[in-house]
Amino acid sequence: MSTLNDSNAQINIQAMLKALKSAWWFIVLLAILFGAGAAVYAYLQPSVYSANGTIRLGGVKNRDSGSPLMQAISGSQDDLMSEMQILQSRYMASRVLESVDFTTRYFVKSGWKQRELYKNVPFIVTHSYLNPRVKGRTFVLTPLNDQQFRLGLLKDEESFNLVESIRRLLLGIEEPKMEPIDSSIHAYGERISTKWFTFVIDKVYEPAKNQTYSFRIYDDKIAQALSIQSRVKVDIVGRYSSVLRISYSDTVPLRAQEVVNALCDAYIDEGLERQTSEAEKSLQFLDEQLEVISEKLKRSESSLEKFKKKNVLIDVSSQAQATMTTLADYETKLTQLDFQLNIVSSLEQYIVSGQDVTNISFDSLQLDTPALGEMVAQLQEKQAQESALLVEYTEFHPEVVKITEQINILKNRIDSSIDAIQQNLLAQKKRIEKVIQKYTKSMKALPQKELELANLQRSFMVNEKVYSFLLERRAETAVLKASTVSSVTVVDTALLPTGAVKPKRKMIVAVGILLGLVLGLGLVLLREFFNDTVRSKEDVEQLTHIPVYGVIPMAKGKKSDSIFFEALRALRTNLEFMRSDTAYKTIVVTSTVSGEGKTTIAANLAAIMAKSGKRVITLDLDMRRAKLSDHFGLQNDKGVSTLLSHRHMLEEVVQHSEEDGVDIIAAGPVPPNPSELIMSDYAKEIIAELRERYDYVILDTPPVGLVTDAAILMHRADASLLVARCGYSKKEFIRGLDTLIQDHKIEHVGLVFNGVDLQKNYGYGYGYGYKYGGDKYYT
Repeated sequence: MSTLNDSNAQINIQAMLKALKSAWWFIVLLAILFGAGAAVYAYLQPSVYSANGTIRLGGVKNRDSGSPLMQAISGSQDDLMSEMQILQSRYMASRVLESVDFTTRYFVKSGWKQRELYKNVPFIVTHSYLNPRVKGRTFVLTPLNDQQFRLGLLKDEESFNLVESIRRLLLGIEEPKMEPIDSSIHAYGERISTKWFTFVIDKVYEPAKNQTYSFRIYDDKIAQALSIQSRVKVDIVGRYSSVLRISYSDTVPLRAQEVVNALCDAYIDEGLERQTSEAEKSLQFLDEQLEVISEKLKRSESSLEKFKKKNVLIDVSSQAQATMTTLADYETKLTQLDFQLNIVSSLEQYIVSGQDVTNISFDSLQLDTPALGEMVAQLQEKQAQESALLVEYTEFHPEVVKITEQINILKNRIDSSIDAIQQNLLAQKKRIEKVIQKYTKSMKALPQKELELANLQRSFMVNEKVYSFLLERRAETAVLKASTVSSVTVVDTALLPTGAVKPKRKMIVAVGILLGLVLGLGLVLLREFFNDTVRSKEDVEQLTHIPVYGVIPMAKGKKSDSIFFEALRALRTNLEFMRSDTAYKTIVVTSTVSGEGKTTIAANLAAIMAKSGKRVITLDLDMRRAKLSDHFGLQNDKGVSTLLSHRHMLEEVVQHSEEDGVDIIAAGPVPPNPSELIMSDYAKEIIAELRERYDYVILDTPPVGLVTDAAILMHRADASLLVARCGYSKKEFIRGLDTLIQDHKIEHVGLVFNGVDLQKNYGYGYGYGYKYGGDKYYT
């Protein structure tokens, strides 16, 4: 069983290889067609260029050490990823649009494809009105002369059909359909106004008169930002680096370079704006406080001057003066403490209520707590990152969730720190109030006028010191604002790309050719797999135990005709060895179904036998589909049907072919009961009589797979030939021949494989290895 399976597998592989060999031209043709199609596709695709720039993020390190503990403590990896998300955000893309123009795009026809122009454009379009219907539509400009051009609008498909359908269905409202805009002649600098657009086309330099230009106008900033965002790519340069590579792909190399550089500048400017805005808010806060203190200082100074003018007094004693100065210092400290407590309470209220602290300047809080300042700075940075991410993503995005968790942790730490600071400030305030109370009590011992003067001087000194303190802080903040620099530095600016990154034209053509080859191989093998006809002698021998007595080629020309008749002679020779007990005289030629060539084999076999000097007669017993008379060019008005129905005598129905030397009994008119006629005793007597008169009696019978006539005649004949046609006979029918032979106990049966194409089935032979014209046949 294993040997049989191996043999079948070998035969199947050989059949597949033979099928591939015979269909090589189809596979090659398909590969050429697909390769040509891929080449056309690759040619028509616009070249895409990629510009790259690198920036370094100061204060952010990529500690991708693989340790979850280190990452949890530092959070630097999350910071770096958040900055990458910000760089790829729509907000940053909209900042790029401030310096790179995407509104009007210009094109020129170059060969079979369009090429986009950027900056080096012979004309500029300035639009003041654009109907949504014509946004993104293609305007065609054809130069006519130095002053005029022809302008037209391509008839693109409407993009609002679905909206119109919904409106008609729900509201019965239909927007007016856009009227076709015919091309018209205009002058450069002319204001072109229609109900759909209004713009002016100014000439920059002389356009080529043999060129056709076009342009599209896009004024949707959100769509432009989304388009830029989709083509921006940011990745980390090195595993432990805080350097980011920014890439942008575009069909125009100069625009790709400008977008990358503009994105780097916008990112740096955004950071600087955030830092300077903090300083500006600090200055604004200090100016407001200075204004309040200045008013208090003026009032206290005015009160002191009025008191001195009204009361002519000498200065207070030196001891009272010292007490007053000390009391003023403590009151100044108390004022500063109240100021800090109010600020800390406000900050706590911001944190508790969940408000955004991004715009709060910690420097303006005047709190000498570096740890709290660092935490507030971290919270501001995280909230800024969260705001940028929420422009693009929802609150459930992993990056947003991660930032939110870090913000909550920072808020808890800040809240705890604020509680500690408040307790410390309250304790200081309580101590200072006790000291002030002590000094105030000692001042009451002074005379009334001196006491009033001391109080006025003390109020003036307190306001003056507070004012000086605020002035000093304002100066420090102004210096800080002036010296603000970005923590982000550009490592490498983007260079002008010189080579396209895609499409990979050679690879596309190679893939097209490969796809054609694979598809061709697949189709051929699929056709081979689903083909249920016999196409080789090996197929026949694999399906049935009936021996193959002859392989008959197709007759297509003089050379093939010679091989055809030589193969029939080999068949005749093989028939002589079919029986050893007695001579074979009656030969049945049949097939499984019609169209397999049994009549051709029967007629030509009879002719071959007659040419060897034998007396041969051929009977057409296939009375339902008579073909034998047509082959020999004889009449079919009488024959087997009229003979067996006793309408004619034997001598009356026998016809002779002078060219082939064969006697023929045609089928005759189609009878109503051909099977009964063939199975009649009179039919046996006719065949017996013909056996006496002729050396060979060849019976062309109906197909054995359709009626039982052939099986009955095969049982009576000396030899039987079953004809199968290459590429036509079904494998299932050939497989059932063994059962037919066994059921009817038919002996001396051989099979003829007919219609073999010599060019497709090289290697077949006839006879016993005879060679003719380089083509072999084997039986």
